[in-house]
Parts: sequence; C-alpha cells; structure tokens
Amino acid sequence: MLVLGCTSQKGGVAKSSLARLLAREFAAKGRRVLLADLDLLQATSLEWARRRVEAGLRPDVPVVGCESVKHALKQARQADVDCLVLDARGFADAQTLKVAWAAEALLIPSGLAVDDLLPAVRLAHELTRAGVPRVQIGMRSAAPATRRARSRRRHATSVRRATTASRLPGRSGPATAGLMTKAALPPRRAIRRCRPRPGPSRPAPWHSLRRGQA
Repeated sequence: MLVLGCTSQKGGVAKSSLARLLAREFAAKGRRVLLADLDLLQATSLEWARRRVEAGLRPDVPVVGCESVKHALKQARQADVDCLVLDARGFADAQTLKVAWAAEALLIPSGLAVDDLLPAVRLAHELTRAGVPRVQIGMRSAAPATRRARSRRRHATSVRRATTASRLPGRSGPATAGLMTKAALPPRRAIRRCRPRPGPSRPAPWHSLRRGQA
C-alpha cells in the first residue's frame, strides 16, 4: 500500500486541494484509494466529499475522518486499498511527524510569497532534524497558471532552492539533498524589461549613433 502525506506549517497553501487532487487522480486510474482527513475541526476534505456525492460527480473518492494516523492506517488496511492519502492539519504539530514517518512521500505545498515559503522551508528543516529522510520530502509551489504566475513561480523556486540548500546549524552538508544551489535572481524576462530604452528623455547609446551625427 502506497501512503502519501500532505502537510504544511500554515493554512491557505492548497494542502487539502493537493491531497484531494491526488486521491481523485488515483481513483480515475482505477486504483483503490482512501483519503483520510486528519483535521476533524476543519473537515475540509470531508465537506468536499459530501459536495461531490450531492452533485453525483465521478469517480467516487472515499474520504474518512480520522483522529490519528494510526486510525487512518487501520481504516486503509481494512478497506484493502492501493493508496492512502493523508490530509494533515493546517499547522505543524506532533501529528505532522507521525504523518512523515508513516508516508513514503511527504508533500509540503507553498505559496509564492515569502510568508509562505519560509514556514515551508523551516518545516522541512525540522523534519530532517527529526530523522525523516530528505528524499521523502517534496515541496511544490501552488499558483494559477498564468504567464506572470509562471515567472513568479520560477523566481520562487530559485529562492526555495537557495534557502533549502543553506547549511543547517551544527551540520556540514546541505539541508536538502539533490537540490541545486541557485542565486535568488529574478527571471531573465524581468531583467530585460528593466533595461532602459532610448527615449525623448533618455539619449540613445553611443554605438547606435551614425557617423557624422552629433
């Protein structure tokens, strides 16, 4: 049984949306999947499942509310599913570490703002310090697919890679294995847009003047 976990340090970064998308795609491929909502207070995934049933949407995605990771694993084994998706709470606590240990892959979504990126990077650092293998942790920026958003996403990826590749206190290796160290520079398109152009208030460059013109 494949176990996937979706967690975050703060709310509003599309954590539950990512968990629901994974569960829905597994179900569409004919896999027996179970989505476990571990946040019984918000119950975001449970409400999503209820709306799907009322609208008669396909495919069917079974969603259960679980008070603990142990309960979710028990429900998945009883249902004999191929994949279990754990939708953790919208904040990091003791349950987050249990989700990380139970999951074969832990996904941490993040927005493009620095206020979203830094908590996600700190959470990844805390999990690695707790002993979670670095190769099990994945980060993904959630943003609309527009030209400007894609440009910002590339910039955010550079910031995230440069931040996660910084060295941890008391360790000699990089914080996250397999990530390239990049300088947090804006995209090339943004740099080209910032270059000055000749205009009425800005004289033309010397190499653009023809011979004999003052």
